[in-house]
Amino acid sequence: MEGWTKLAVMALSQLGVIPFGPVHRSSPPPLLDGLIAVIVTSLLAFLAVIGAIGLLCAALWAGIEPQMGPVWTPALVALALMVLCLFLLVVARALFSRRQPPAPPAPPPGLDLDPEVLMVEAQRLVARHKVPSLLAAVVAGMVVGNAGRPAK
Repeated sequence: MEGWTKLAVMALSQLGVIPFGPVHRSSPPPLLDGLIAVIVTSLLAFLAVIGAIGLLCAALWAGIEPQMGPVWTPALVALALMVLCLFLLVVARALFSRRQPPAPPAPPPGLDLDPEVLMVEAQRLVARHKVPSLLAAVVAGMVVGNAGRPAK
């Protein structure tokens, strides 16, 4: 690879702009199919749980209305739902607080992404090709400066 091309590829791959290695996608990845199945079944399970909770509330209401009367029965059913919600909130907080941050991604093998090496390589290339590097800096400045302006 030529000097400028090698430096550009190393910098872009370090920034994550370009993937490193061949990318072949002819069909959706199998992970996507599994994810869709999990989402659909979770939604159906959620709807079933909502129906079960509604039926449980109706059974509780019908069972305690003769003893509690028409005033305290709705209050007791609402209290039971609030206790259930608080229990689910405690469980969710416990599950989400256990997660550890993901480890930083490892650099691709075969690339020397040391910043000192990149700077030495960039200085060597700029010293060897002064005029093209100045023109590239001018063009890059114009592109960045005009990025926010609408095209005419």
